Amino acid sequence: MNKYGKEVFRKILHMFAITGVIAWTYYYDDWKWSALVFLLAVFILFPGVFLMSKIPGLSGFINERKKGEFGYSMVALGMMYGEVCLVCWGLLGERLLAIACILAWGPGDAAAALIGKPFGKHRIGKAKKKSLEGSIAMFIVSFIAVLGCLCYYGKYSMVATVVVSLLAATASTFAEFLVNNGYDTFYCPVSAMVIIATSEFLLTRI
Repeated sequence: MNKYGKEVFRKILHMFAITGVIAWTYYYDDWKWSALVFLLAVFILFPGVFLMSKIPGLSGFINERKKGEFGYSMVALGMMYGEVCLVCWGLLGERLLAIACILAWGPGDAAAALIGKPFGKHRIGKAKKKSLEGSIAMFIVSFIAVLGCLCYYGKYSMVATVVVSLLAATASTFAEFLVNNGYDTFYCPVSAMVIIATSEFLLTRI
């Protein structure tokens, strides 16, 4: 498998994980149980996932950028899930907004890699590890994903829905641009959460 094929495989795993997390939000009716069980599962599984990265050839096959990356990303995913559940589902009482935060990151992050790797000609950022093309792809896909989720949510006017989606996609894309250590799994959805939670408060609670 060539390098780009490995990246495609990596992002397929990524999208399976995102789909699973979104499905998980509907397994429990109480956000506390949803977040707690998810976090417990992450920390129980982490040692095994981390040790698997030590198996010769496996890390390269799944295209880990550094040893143990998937294990640490799984922990970041758990922490992120707990955070968006607490704020969006717990404090604001809106499970769908937690999903919107996840969608602001997941599909867009996959698009950034799959477009940026083969077509990224304009390197940006201090470390020059990002590309303008990848960032644009992330912004567009994140915007569409959040827009679809908020349209389904249906509590805002169309103009407000578009504006909130644009701001959330911008926040998530900017976070992905700044983070170079692989922890965009946490920072991108949480950045979008700040926008989405603030917008929810301003638009429906004042």
